[in-house]
Amino acid sequence: MRLRLGLDIGGTKMEAAILATHPRGNEVLARERVPTQREDGFESVYKRMLQLILAVLNQNGTSMNDLAGIGVGLPGAVNPQTRQMVNGNTAIFVGQDLATLLSHSLDFSGPIAVANDANCFALAEAILGVGLKHAKEVGASPEQLTSIGVILGTGVGGGLINHGRAMEGTHGGAGEIGHTQLDPNGTKCFCGRQGCAETLLSGRGLETWYAARFGDPLFAMQIFDRAEMLDKNAMEAVQIYRNYLDQFMLNLINFFDPDYIVLGGGVSLQLAIYHGLEDRVWKQTFIPNTKPRIYQNILGDSGGVIGAALLVP
Repeated sequence: MRLRLGLDIGGTKMEAAILATHPRGNEVLARERVPTQREDGFESVYKRMLQLILAVLNQNGTSMNDLAGIGVGLPGAVNPQTRQMVNGNTAIFVGQDLATLLSHSLDFSGPIAVANDANCFALAEAILGVGLKHAKEVGASPEQLTSIGVILGTGVGGGLINHGRAMEGTHGGAGEIGHTQLDPNGTKCFCGRQGCAETLLSGRGLETWYAARFGDPLFAMQIFDRAEMLDKNAMEAVQIYRNYLDQFMLNLINFFDPDYIVLGGGVSLQLAIYHGLEDRVWKQTFIPNTKPRIYQNILGDSGGVIGAALLVP
């Protein structure tokens, strides 16, 4: 049995898990999560990260020597050469050499892989989640398919999977789809541009737009709940959200021509965003009869940490 430790570092939470690979397949043996509390600064967050790793090891009685390696998913673009985060909405991790820090702190000499968290999510769904389902439907293996994993959560990110491998790009920026522009007159993004998908399709973006429009600060989930109860303001907000999502999905399909797209993150749990989505998008694709499926994720909010573990070769 081969053990790999995955660490998913997000803007809201951090999660660690031990993934076991054996002849019967893959199995998560232990999981732990804690709030990131990024406002406390990097040193404080890093201490909690170490405590989290030790907690998940103790939960299963695993030692560092038992691990084949550690995989880390970070909330931003990761340079393929330095393995450091170069940009993202959680600035405390930018420029931090986590692989070296963890190796020293944990006295671990095995491989430590670092990647964008959206790549981790997309990889996990391609290999162990939606990819298995779709491959069975079309009579292929998951490794033969091309897919896009899209996170609609605190921010918006994406991972591009081609034949079982995540595409990183020359500088680690492949899949930074959250910073494609959907509305040139939209809300200003932290990247400096206006109307990025990040500002329009993230949960935080929806909340900001709703509060500015109606003067009523609500969480994204509350907006969707009110829309289901036929609240006029919430219904307008959800319809505008769906219009932007249609445009976003169409852009991704025309850019990358995937076999399927899988959605993750907190907003992906809202069933309202899927109603009629495929039909509306399929009617507008540039290549006739292009009909990639758009799925809700299967692995839930642990897809990122499972994908992080899968980074270990």
